[in-house]
Amino acid sequence: MKYKVALQIVVMTIVVMCIQIFIPAFNFYHLVIVPDILIIFLTYIGFYYGRFYVIILGFLIGISQDFITQVELMGAMAFTKSAIGFGLGTLALYRNIWSGNIRMLFIFLLYNLHFLVFYFINFSGVPISSSIYIQVVLIHSLLSFAILFVIDKSFFNNKITLK
Repeated sequence: MKYKVALQIVVMTIVVMCIQIFIPAFNFYHLVIVPDILIIFLTYIGFYYGRFYVIILGFLIGISQDFITQVELMGAMAFTKSAIGFGLGTLALYRNIWSGNIRMLFIFLLYNLHFLVFYFINFSGVPISSSIYIQVVLIHSLLSFAILFVIDKSFFNNKITLK
């Protein structure tokens, strides 16, 4: 990767992290929901640059989130973001092979896996019903997926959603 592209990615990462910090949280049945803009950013990095860069960037973004928001779960976001980065990097390999619907299904399943693993780590040891657990994971996954869909339609002319 050229230094100019690396510098652009670093600047975009800083901008996206600042946007993530200022996005408001909202309550849904006494659950705090915060849209995860960083995973959407990782989706685009994976789509355009491949696995290596999205894994490294996912780890750095995840460890930054751990230091800023949840010191008691240090490493949870770093683990999940870099693991999901591996999957998102697969988008670059199959960009010309998979149709838009397959890509969107793959992305939604990866988002679902990301939040499933993170909340599994987050809720371990705390008694919680499985229906609430599923609601939290699905709400976060659907919200992130909907934001990705809107951003892709609005700003990127359907680069991910269409072939």
